[in-house]
Amino acid sequence: MSSAMSTANGLMVVTKIVPLEDQCDIPMKNFISESKTLAMQYEKVPEMTRLFQKGYPMQLGIVQIFLGMMAVVIGVLGLLSSEFLGEVPLCLGIFVMISGSISAAANKGKHFCLIKGTLAMNIISSLLALAAIGYFCWELAKQLQDECIKPEESGYNSEYWNCKASVNGYKNVVNGMKGLLLVMAVFEFCVSTTISVFSVKAIRQHSFDQLVGDGSFAGLNSTVPLLTEEDLTAPASP
Repeated sequence: MSSAMSTANGLMVVTKIVPLEDQCDIPMKNFISESKTLAMQYEKVPEMTRLFQKGYPMQLGIVQIFLGMMAVVIGVLGLLSSEFLGEVPLCLGIFVMISGSISAAANKGKHFCLIKGTLAMNIISSLLALAAIGYFCWELAKQLQDECIKPEESGYNSEYWNCKASVNGYKNVVNGMKGLLLVMAVFEFCVSTTISVFSVKAIRQHSFDQLVGDGSFAGLNSTVPLLTEEDLTAPASP
């Protein structure tokens, strides 16, 4: 026996799935109590929390932490190789890990301050990811210098060609690291933007709930007519 819950047109529908051989043994009271329990659990979740959790902050936060750790490691390697600015992936990785940690911590969506912090940090991470995308595109367009000295005499020179092979291998490794950082920056921009969008929706819903709670929009749901029958039947004054 299993149950499912869905919403449609502002209504909540609870469906009970029962095997055919067990249909005579179903206690009706248990079915009603379980339906009430599911309805109460659904109603207890605030709309702000539902909107925020639609963006999967826990899962995306873990992805951000993983991306940040990889960016930090590659940034340290970049500092050692001095072929590109290792500070760029290093700073990006630190901010991304902080954003992922806050996003994962705000997964329950019940603390408004955590949601606002998630929005702020993910906006910063998105901007840093955009800057990193531009930087690594420029780095990939550059050509690494070839420091091998070509011999003046013609013919085969083993030292020169060994140097060329080593330099080409080094270029491939460096360009591979730059390409990986570019892909990670694009991925981080998409993840940060997604979390930011759902954070904004949750913040707007929280502001709307506060306005409704303060009575600012109490007149919108009022059932009192603006004009009575006496006003409609009264003759117009000349």
